[in-house]
Amino acid sequence: MKRLLAAALLVSAAYLVSQPAPPERVGPLPDGGFLLNSGWTIRPAGEQIPLSTLPMSSAVSRDGKYVLILQAGYMPPTITSHDATTMRQIASLPVPDAWLGLTFAPASSKFYIGGGSKACVYEFELLPDGRIESRRTFTFVPEAQRKHTDFIGDVAISPDGRMLYAAALLRDSVFVVNLSTGIVIEEWKTLARPYRLLIHPSGRAFYVTGMAAGAVALQDATTGALLTRDFSELEPMDIVWSAVKSAPAEGGEPPSYQARLFVASGGSNLVSVFAVSEDASLKPLERINIALSSLQPAGSTPAALALSPDGKTLFVVCSDLNAVAVVDISSAKSIVRGFIPAGWYPTAARVLSDGRLLILNGRGLRSFANPKGPNPTRNVAPMHMGNTELQYVGGLQRGTASLIAPFDDAQLEAWTKTVYANSPFRDELMLDARVPAGNPIPSQPGDPSPIQHVIYIVKENRSYDQVLGDLGIGNGDPSLTLFGQEVTPNLHQLARDFVLLDNFYVSADVSADGHNWSSAAIAPPYVQRMWPNSYGGRRKHYDYEGSERAAQPPAGRIWNNALMKGLTVRNLGWWIDLVTPAPASGPQVAKVRDPQLAPYTNMNYRGFDLNYQDVEREKVFAEELKQWEAAGKMPDFTTVRLPNDHTSGVAPGKYSPKAAAADNDLAVGRLVDAVSHSRFWASTAIF
Repeated sequence: MKRLLAAALLVSAAYLVSQPAPPERVGPLPDGGFLLNSGWTIRPAGEQIPLSTLPMSSAVSRDGKYVLILQAGYMPPTITSHDATTMRQIASLPVPDAWLGLTFAPASSKFYIGGGSKACVYEFELLPDGRIESRRTFTFVPEAQRKHTDFIGDVAISPDGRMLYAAALLRDSVFVVNLSTGIVIEEWKTLARPYRLLIHPSGRAFYVTGMAAGAVALQDATTGALLTRDFSELEPMDIVWSAVKSAPAEGGEPPSYQARLFVASGGSNLVSVFAVSEDASLKPLERINIALSSLQPAGSTPAALALSPDGKTLFVVCSDLNAVAVVDISSAKSIVRGFIPAGWYPTAARVLSDGRLLILNGRGLRSFANPKGPNPTRNVAPMHMGNTELQYVGGLQRGTASLIAPFDDAQLEAWTKTVYANSPFRDELMLDARVPAGNPIPSQPGDPSPIQHVIYIVKENRSYDQVLGDLGIGNGDPSLTLFGQEVTPNLHQLARDFVLLDNFYVSADVSADGHNWSSAAIAPPYVQRMWPNSYGGRRKHYDYEGSERAAQPPAGRIWNNALMKGLTVRNLGWWIDLVTPAPASGPQVAKVRDPQLAPYTNMNYRGFDLNYQDVEREKVFAEELKQWEAAGKMPDFTTVRLPNDHTSGVAPGKYSPKAAAADNDLAVGRLVDAVSHSRFWASTAIF
């Protein structure tokens, strides 16, 4: 048995064969928790405050009376003000676009928001009664000249309140605004994909994290000159400054550094800690591992940080753990004390003046059924444009804030147990994943199995009930079926003959994150934070399938791992740019987005193009299969993209939804038929 299946399916196989009957189903649990589609459970601590989509940042007024929260997801962005004591919402103001950046000017009631796709920064004022009024807009790129790369994220203000710095995420630059005059005075190059900005207390320099650079840089705040560059872990994101020094080790000398810089690395399980010298340069001090165990793979996604007022505790927001790690940083060696259960996909945290912890949860407390969701056979206005009748996942998945009172060690211990119970990951599955004798999935890498070849067919955007709800067996709802037996006879027969999978759930919401979950078993933080803006119609660009360098998964993609294990790979249609328009013959692929995948890609196989039929794609696969038959060798792992069940909706001049779904069904049927009549059938698994 090749090791691909052992590596990729070992844990899932052990989990599946051990499931009790009846099966667990996504939804509310008797103890008040909620079982998510990912297998994780949500049992958040503290009081829960409902918000709009994807809350990303917060700020506190200088008198401590109000908390501002920026919500910048699929629905139109808003900035809300809340009473800091009760978290009661006082005001809500729409913003044309926004993403991440939110900060008050020093000793001022004015605050600033990064304008996302509008290539600007917005100035607002928080009034004494908590209301918000709009002030100036600082535009960096005129609307007529604006591109999708002109996207503004984080913002920071100099200590004297004179200069504003704005991270141009996709221009790899920082804009500078003179707040006295309102004039944009500079644009400086910086690290690739600048995420967070932090001004040095002196005001003479600033730090920036580069999501695609794997580094944190120090730049001169007057000239923009790069002063130092230090490497962190994969996808550095949030950054915090602590002037509180750690206690010296027993018998040791007091620390000689001026301060410490903590950098959360979203593509790892780590927080990098740097010593800050008198000249503001950095020196690595330690790395804090916030994984649940030593065997847990990368993917906790430490994305945001917060410090306690005394500087002794660091709170690490772990987006893909649905938790916040509590770290004692008072000693030379930081210690993870435990975890606080958060809502789904937390994005930020801060400690309020009274010691309570505020956690922003990007996806709220649960998932939702959407029987009135998008229907490709009907043309209706999207949810972000005010159609309240439509149940679209991007708009249904509202965020929340968790408000958590000060806690003691006993409470943290109880919460930590909850976080471990919420996770479907178990060390014992890695150490002793035993499956019944005769199962084709091996217990350990290298164990025998009849499966020598895997074909991975990647389809699009259809739910179980939309296709198989009319099957008459399993947990299906025929009232939701759009492409039933008469449209998809092959998919129906495959379900009857092999496996139903009526209790299988995807971890993604849309294609953008879906292709990442399908290829890498995780959606990187860039994808999770950016796709709602694109799908909400503001940033009109799609760069979520291998074309964005900031969106790299922590452990590579499935083909990278297969090649690393010495397996043979063939790619038909995934992770490519197309020749346009489609030529009648010859190469269809202009570029393969992953250089490692390029030598193994069929350049004549056309990827996602809904004007091109899936049955034509299957003919290219069939030719490959003939060549494998003649050579007596078939690749160990083959990806095949058959996308037309996505459909073009009711767009004029396009294939109708039923025609597109039927085309896809026929292509799948022909592919399975061809493989089942080949010499490789007995040793092949098709997913």
